Parts: sequence; structure tokens; C-alpha cells
Amino acid sequence: MAESWIQVERDPFPAGFSGAWHDHPRAQLIYPGRGVMVLHTRHGQWVVPPLQGCWLPAGEEHRVETSAGFEMLSAYCRGPLLHRLPDRCGVVAVSPLLREVILALADGRAIGRARHRLCLVFADELRLAPAPRLFLQPLASPGLRAIEAALTEDPAHAGTLAGWASLLGTTTRSLARAFQREARMSFTAWRRQVRLRAALVRLAEGAAVTAVAHDLGFGSASAFIRDFRRATGVTPRQYFRPASLRAPASGPAMRETPGTDALPFGNDGGRQRTAGGRRP
Repeated sequence: MAESWIQVERDPFPAGFSGAWHDHPRAQLIYPGRGVMVLHTRHGQWVVPPLQGCWLPAGEEHRVETSAGFEMLSAYCRGPLLHRLPDRCGVVAVSPLLREVILALADGRAIGRARHRLCLVFADELRLAPAPRLFLQPLASPGLRAIEAALTEDPAHAGTLAGWASLLGTTTRSLARAFQREARMSFTAWRRQVRLRAALVRLAEGAAVTAVAHDLGFGSASAFIRDFRRATGVTPRQYFRPASLRAPASGPAMRETPGTDALPFGNDGGRQRTAGGRRP
């Protein structure tokens, strides 16, 4: 029956939650109602803010890390509807219509033909976006994973490529080649991505742009905003707006005043109903 095609569950998570690797027997759309999460799959990792979702086919291994105040809506899908849905994981731009459909399916009031129609609209609206911004390839070699662990713990770590090479007992040239081979970018570009990813989580928690810039090693708020826009096409404030309200990337940048406090974030606006304890 259509009622069984999509089941939506709502789960709040504690600040700093870091889940274990797992999968689900049903396909899943993860939609952050509030806050930001870092999604890890075997293909790589990226940040998912409230205006985006992530589609995971059944059996896709993943784990999540969350910012403070994170709340997630999970739409578990099964049955004939799967023929209308993607067969690979990726980021989904959640349109206002898709968001309302998710919330309507979550409140449980739509049944029978009404729920059937909502499920069909869900499938029609769910489309994978281009490659996600701030995407990081998984690193395999022990040396690079050691660097990754250090910068995940302290994104502002000032270690240079030469310094890391000396510490790991290799040459700067060999380490640079390893980053190009595994991360598919230079060490400097990869470190910038790690810092920007950490910055998104901090901003989602209400940190000021200036504090984020200095704490994460960007040097200044203007340097942080410049790097952020180069990576995402928009400023930090614009990043958390619906796409329809964003200025074009080639247009004039909205002024980001150093010291700006909490940025505006999406909110599901619905009634909270805790599913309780289910892994994301």
C-alpha cells in the first residue's frame, strides 16, 4: 500500500554527535530540519546544511557528525516508488515543495489516496544536485589519515607540507603526490576544504564570522569570506538561504560585516515528534 512507501521519522541529536558506520535496508533521504551535519560515505564526505538533503540507496554505508541543535528528518522509502528514485547516493536540493511534502508525510495525517499522491510528488521532486560543494575524498594511506585526524581535531593546525613530511619520514614531493593521488587536490587546497567544512558547523552553531575566521586559521574575516565564496559561489550568509533567494555567484557579494553574529538558518517549523534512538 502507498502508506508503506515512505515513512518519515524525526530525531534530535546532541551537540557533537559522531555516529558509527551503518546502513539501512530501505532507501533514505536525510533532511536536516535544523543545524548542520557532516555526512561520511565510502565515497567521501561533505557538509549537509538545512536547505539540502542527502539521498542514500538501501544498503549504502554511512555515518554522520552533527552540530549543536541538530535535528534530522529521515524519509525511508521502499516498494514500487524506488523505481522513480535515484540508484546512487548524492546531495538533494530540497525545494520548498519537497520540504512541505516531507513535513506532511511526517505528521501522519495524510492517508490513503492523499498519502499516495504525496509519495508521487516526493519522487518527482527528489533530484540529485551536481557534485556537492566542500566534498572530500576518503583518504587511505596511514600518513594522510594521520594528517586528516590532526586537522579534524584542530582545523587551524599550522603544520606545513614540509613539516608533515619530516614528521612522517617522507619527502615533501612524495607527500604532495600522495595528496594529488588520494585527495585529488593539493595539500593546501585540501586543508582549506577541511577548514571550510569546520567553519560551516561553527556558523550553524551561531558563531560569529570573525571568530570562525580567526579560530580556524583563515587570518581575517575578509580572507575567510573570500575563500568561502571561491569554494561555494556564495558568501557564508547566503549559503544558508534558499537557492531562490541567493544572489548570482557572479553578482555583487552581500556585505559580510566582520563580527556578524548568528546567521539565518532554515527551520522545519513543524511540531517536534521524537522517533527516539534510531541511527541516522
